[in-house]
Amino acid sequence: MKKVIFLITGLIMFDCRIASSQNADHIEGGHFLKRIEYNIIIRGWTEADNSYNLDGKSILDRILFGRINSPIEFVFEDSPEGDDEVSAFRIVRNSQTDSYQLEIMRMPDLEKVYNAIKVLSTKVNETLISPELIQMLSLEGRALLDEHNKEVYRIRLSDDLFKPYRPESKTFQISNEFAEKLHNKIVTLIDNFKAAGIPPIIFDGYRVTFRIVVENEVWSLSIHMPQKNALIMANLCRQIIEDADVNKLNETKYIALLDDLRL
Repeated sequence: MKKVIFLITGLIMFDCRIASSQNADHIEGGHFLKRIEYNIIIRGWTEADNSYNLDGKSILDRILFGRINSPIEFVFEDSPEGDDEVSAFRIVRNSQTDSYQLEIMRMPDLEKVYNAIKVLSTKVNETLISPELIQMLSLEGRALLDEHNKEVYRIRLSDDLFKPYRPESKTFQISNEFAEKLHNKIVTLIDNFKAAGIPPIIFDGYRVTFRIVVENEVWSLSIHMPQKNALIMANLCRQIIEDADVNKLNETKYIALLDDLRL
């Protein structure tokens, strides 16, 4: 009897795993990070001290987008071994005119991009050591460590370090319908995104990042080698960059694709 119960239980668990995999958006694929945070955080005692929450942004994100979180941000990052590029766009809203602009950026020299990231990483990373090792430092050593980490924190909040590496951008006026439909679809994509299985070890391939502001939150989804709906959305976002770069934006085409996309 126990064997029968064990067999039935095993079959139920197996069926559940199959169902879970079938409903997943990312099955035994590359690593991903799904993150939801406050969009604005307090840095001091007054409202003027508040700033955008950039804690979840990589060095590359800071190079591209500076100190703000835009309503929509997208980044395509090829692998160091790839022959493509880093490309990105963001959509910003003008609250005074209730209108939207698309800003695209391209960084074709991957070697230059990754060298810049290596240089910047030495300047924006804190020096973290265990409490046990801190106890072994002299008072002067602790003071130097504290001063270093305070300087790193100050640099992170500033745009001065990242701005020299920022590529020139192209800006286009776009319709509210296109901007808002794209925003809503990315909201649904991130909200519904689920993974199944165990990720394999992948040494190459590209990564995409979707980031949006939803009321008082900033949502982001970064995926190494996207699948299914995430891949469809990534390809659409890359097509927007390609078309904009040659001044051939076709909002009617994008809106139709977004309407057909069932997330």
